Amino acid sequence: MAFYSPAGDSRLYYEVYGEESGGPSLVFLNGTAQTTANWRPLALGLKERHRVVLYDARCQGRSDCGAGTFSLERHGEDLAGLMEHLSVERAVLVGLSHGARVALAAAGRRESRVAGLILLSLGLVASTRMACALMAWRAALHSGGCEGLMQAMMPLVFGELFLREHRSVRSKIIAALVQRNDERKMAQLLAAIDGYPPVKAMLPAKPVPSMVLSGEDDPLVSDTQARALATRLGADYRRLPDTGHSIPAEAPEALMEAIAIFFTQFPDDATP
Repeated sequence: MAFYSPAGDSRLYYEVYGEESGGPSLVFLNGTAQTTANWRPLALGLKERHRVVLYDARCQGRSDCGAGTFSLERHGEDLAGLMEHLSVERAVLVGLSHGARVALAAAGRRESRVAGLILLSLGLVASTRMACALMAWRAALHSGGCEGLMQAMMPLVFGELFLREHRSVRSKIIAALVQRNDERKMAQLLAAIDGYPPVKAMLPAKPVPSMVLSGEDDPLVSDTQARALATRLGADYRRLPDTGHSIPAEAPEALMEAIAIFFTQFPDDATP
């Protein structure tokens, strides 16, 4: 296990794959209840062509919350510090939901280090349903711990097809999520999200090569708002059929294909 300590106030857990590939770097950023374990199958599939960095942000998985103010800006600083620690000069950031916000925060502060953005399950304006969901998740965590939280999250973060096809293992999925998360840390993370700036206030000042992906069965992010984000970024936009909010789990093949397509826009001598 490897840890990085930003400013000496905490430890952030990370994993690196494909260092020997010599390929362009990818950094994956977790959704709210994700950990590095959720990205690992993708990392293993990409490591022959890319250097892949996975890490748990503050209050996620094996990482600490740290002291002081907990903000999206601090997440961006942590990411920049981790990239410097790993000698990753430039990378394409792939973020899901919460991780997509962190990617935007990093791009706004460290444009020279961000070669591109692949943003999953994020809209330009957060829906009212998302705000209500966050309130419900905090209440579920308070009353039922991590198991109550994951039970409350499941019908909103997975699409109908995934839930139906995984009916027999839904309890195992919940058990795995409970095992990987900590009640105290999840409480801090969910509380901090309320203080994050709106997405449209975080857009990079300079154009960054970007792609936006959303699921057509995502109740938390509408097609309208995902398209609006893509338009503001000048990004390629893809709407994935039969897919909910958790794109990496529900449509890993489509995500792998999208990543490959994203890199075709770079000339061979300009690959990040």
